[in-house]
Amino acid sequence: MTRKLELQSLRADLAATDALLSRTPTNDFAGRPGLESRRNELQARLLEQQSPEQEKLGSVALFFGGGPVIGSRGIRAEFAGEVISNYQDLVSKIWASDDNSQMPNKGPVKDAAASQLHVTEIVHGSFGFLLEELDELGTPLFESPLRAATEKATQLILAFASEREEVFEELLDRVPARVFSAVRDFLKPIHREDAVFRMVEGDTDVSFDEASVERAYKRAEAYSFEEDIFDKDGELLGVIPIGRRFEFRQGNGEVLRGNVGVLFGQSYLERIGNEQLVGKRWKARINRRLKKSFGKQSEILTLLELHPIQDFAQ
Repeated sequence: MTRKLELQSLRADLAATDALLSRTPTNDFAGRPGLESRRNELQARLLEQQSPEQEKLGSVALFFGGGPVIGSRGIRAEFAGEVISNYQDLVSKIWASDDNSQMPNKGPVKDAAASQLHVTEIVHGSFGFLLEELDELGTPLFESPLRAATEKATQLILAFASEREEVFEELLDRVPARVFSAVRDFLKPIHREDAVFRMVEGDTDVSFDEASVERAYKRAEAYSFEEDIFDKDGELLGVIPIGRRFEFRQGNGEVLRGNVGVLFGQSYLERIGNEQLVGKRWKARINRRLKKSFGKQSEILTLLELHPIQDFAQ
């Protein structure tokens, strides 16, 4: 269970136990010891859950209300199956994208089975599901990639639904096309069925009402992307790691400008102290993304890799 939900459950149990204790006479030697033991156990678990240590495995609770839900009694099976499948697809595509520009735009997600979440519990408070990463080897020492993917999925959906337009527009230059489409697919049945939902992931607990769902889905529908990757020979003019920008002059003199991919940015920072990269000739691998909206399109370039040209004649 997510830590936030676990805390809520423990606090509710502790409050109920304290209420029972307050009504139990001090001379009730049969009932009080059991209640006091239960209270001590809950207090210890609550203290443990409140520690600053982060969750290591992926976990998210999805609650639904509105059209396909009947109170806390049930949810339409077809809707539940579709929306959970679409959420899993979103997490898998985020997980597969080590660099936010290099994941292929088509075809199956590589090693998708390793990114699977499991429905481990039905949760109430409207009607929902707890999806968790299960590791047969136990809790890892560090945050798992799937934990990071569920966190990114939450932040993406929040950006789509944000009341601040600039929050959504900022992610348009960096979210992979397949991930963008997966967010749209997740939102589609929720919007179609007039549903609302709540997500509890990590320390984030956020609800999406009708207006939020409408805003997020309209944004998802308004844009589409096409991506391809190409190689160009030329001269690296400069890279700004903090701003994640690059300039690269091709042989014909045309200068390409755009973003720097995550993996290249890390490699560049490691190499810059030992070798001169700027001003040399390279074969650059670049991701080109066409952003289309309302009949207009714009091009976004991301530098993925640099390979030296050994036999270039000065």
